[in-house]
Amino acid sequence: MAVLLLLLIYLVFISLGLPDSIIGSSWPSICESLQISEDLQGFLTATVAICTVISSFSTVYLVRWLKERGVVILSIILTVVGLISMSYSSNFILFILSAIPLGLGAGAIDTVLNNYVAIHYKALHLNWLHAFWGVGAMVSPFIISVFLTDINGWRNGALVIACIQATIGLISLIGFPLWKKVEFDHLKERREEQNEEIKKEKIGIIKTFRLKGVIFAVTAFFSYIAIESLMFSWFSSMCVFGLNVSNQDAAMWAGLYFIGMTVGRFISGIVSLKIKDKYMIRIGEVILLVGVILLMMTFNPYIMPFGVFLVGLGCAPIYPAIIHSTPDRFTEKYSGNVMSVQVGCAYIANVTIGPLFGVLAKATTFLLLPYAVLLFLIICLLCNEITLYKTKNKDVFLNK
Repeated sequence: MAVLLLLLIYLVFISLGLPDSIIGSSWPSICESLQISEDLQGFLTATVAICTVISSFSTVYLVRWLKERGVVILSIILTVVGLISMSYSSNFILFILSAIPLGLGAGAIDTVLNNYVAIHYKALHLNWLHAFWGVGAMVSPFIISVFLTDINGWRNGALVIACIQATIGLISLIGFPLWKKVEFDHLKERREEQNEEIKKEKIGIIKTFRLKGVIFAVTAFFSYIAIESLMFSWFSSMCVFGLNVSNQDAAMWAGLYFIGMTVGRFISGIVSLKIKDKYMIRIGEVILLVGVILLMMTFNPYIMPFGVFLVGLGCAPIYPAIIHSTPDRFTEKYSGNVMSVQVGCAYIANVTIGPLFGVLAKATTFLLLPYAVLLFLIICLLCNEITLYKTKNKDVFLNK
């Protein structure tokens, strides 16, 4: 039963990835279709991110009311509603409103499943879990590119993705008895044994921030999510508006980012059996740096596919390794609290960095994208190293 549940979680993570890349890869066509300015994507990204943050911070309460299986089903339903609404939006206001259920559907499920797998499975599974997220995120740009033969083709692409999402939701619903049977409870005995200890270690958001190293861990994760956000949202726009690449080619190139990430996570899952999380993060950062340097070579647009692939490949091990190392860095006693704060605060990057870059790029040039990615890569690297130093001593963990 536990194995079947893990397979179902893999499938659910495909559904989590499907909506994540649809906006960025089709944005130039959306701008033309709705007759809006290209920098408005920042406001759309901010709307999704704010809703993601709200649902992330609400995870504890949602699980209490709906259980994990209920959170999964509700999240998938919300994303299907958002995608269908988006495909029928006739103006930017309706498009923004459609983004609300997309964001609400992402945050809680991400936090719940990440924390569960981080605690109870090897790093291999967390890498592969996010590889399946990459499968979903990778499929979207290619589906969209097929329909971009006219300016409204993205609408049909969104409907196709909504149908795939709904199918996964139906499978999850059919598997509801499995969720109820297992209910993440192959760990029940463990929870019962540690029940008293766990009760003592429940802390609020403010105290979570007082844990040694949390500020730096959150900043590192924030910076990583900023890199993802910039690449999701603006790579296609950089190619179209900065390098005069066609909408269709830009969407296909954007898919290479997700191919790199997906392939990288399958590989890093195997490698993680021998290499510790901290080394996986460092390897990813080096590969990412090489990719960013290639993206800076804007004098030749045909270098972009190689650069964006390497950026995706470099991103591959970083997110899963940070997530998987959370119980080790902050102990299992605090991991749930830290995971909620870490994921919630990190997605604030989507609220701030995306819109700010859109405004900056509109006023200057979208060719600034690789330099913005480089800045956040440096911050991510430094804060990850500081977090490792701060969390060495687990004896005195909570600053009184």
